[in-house]
Amino acid sequence: DKDELSRTVSVVFYCKLVLIFLSLCIALPVVILIPILRENLWLFAIIFVQNLYKTFYPQWYYLGTKNMKFSSILQAVIRISQIPLTLILVRTEADLIVYSAIISGTMLAGSFVGGANVLMHGVKVVKVSPVYMLEYFREATPFFVTTISGRVKEKTLTSIIGAFFGMRDVAIYDLANKIIQIPKLLLNSINAALFPEVVPTPSPQRVAKILKYERLIALGTILFIVLLGYPAALVLGGRDMVQAYPVALILSFTIYFSLIAGAYLQFVFVARGAYRHVALNQLFALISCLCLCAIGMWIYPSVWSVALSLSLSTAGEVLYCRFFSKSLIKE
Repeated sequence: DKDELSRTVSVVFYCKLVLIFLSLCIALPVVILIPILRENLWLFAIIFVQNLYKTFYPQWYYLGTKNMKFSSILQAVIRISQIPLTLILVRTEADLIVYSAIISGTMLAGSFVGGANVLMHGVKVVKVSPVYMLEYFREATPFFVTTISGRVKEKTLTSIIGAFFGMRDVAIYDLANKIIQIPKLLLNSINAALFPEVVPTPSPQRVAKILKYERLIALGTILFIVLLGYPAALVLGGRDMVQAYPVALILSFTIYFSLIAGAYLQFVFVARGAYRHVALNQLFALISCLCLCAIGMWIYPSVWSVALSLSLSTAGEVLYCRFFSKSLIKE
């Protein structure tokens, strides 16, 4: 139904325009009032343009219409095009703004291509009422809370390490995160790829089968990090940073728990419209992580305690999902 598609595309687009405007209203005074940010005004302005990528690129549309092939190719072209431009134009530290412009410019160009492709298939931008937009905002609030909770948890842990142990430990934690982020990013995309196929028929048997295979994949990934994590830390950080390896081992368990929790959230809660549980799950993870971190810092103050608190809180997400999903599946 092209009319219904046009209405949906339009309301999401308008909602994102409202959000980008609110973000600008918050970011601009902050940058102007804080001296170090004001000195780098052009840098922040160029990087802020990347938010327009989220506004104009309809990733959700391609996911919902099961047309991920075009989206995947386009995103690959965006990423690959950044490499030669960076190698040619970025020579010194003074070219930081140039590098930022390359990243922001390619992302913005890709978002316009992605959006134009939707319009070429008969979908139009039409007028929608503010009441309809408010309904979308209301329905999306649990997902907003989910995203914010994850960001707060991530940034708070880094701040705790910096405040209590110094920047060297922040670098160790950051390197450990980098070691696990690539496989974690790839695995988390599994649920996103399966989502359009599973949601129309989210039977318990189908979800159980997905969970079975995802457990095996996640355990294999953890074994991969156990075997190659040390050389990766050595290559990326040198001998002074090999302490990142045991931290990466602790954080590797978040790969397993995040993948399993993500399957529950998308194929059980979201598929059945239980969006409230999605938000509550992440709030539970945030609060439990901070509480475990406080206990860990009191018993054994180290980066290991922070990493362990994150892994345990992610395990708590799975326990939450298993407990509350039983009643939903029965219904």
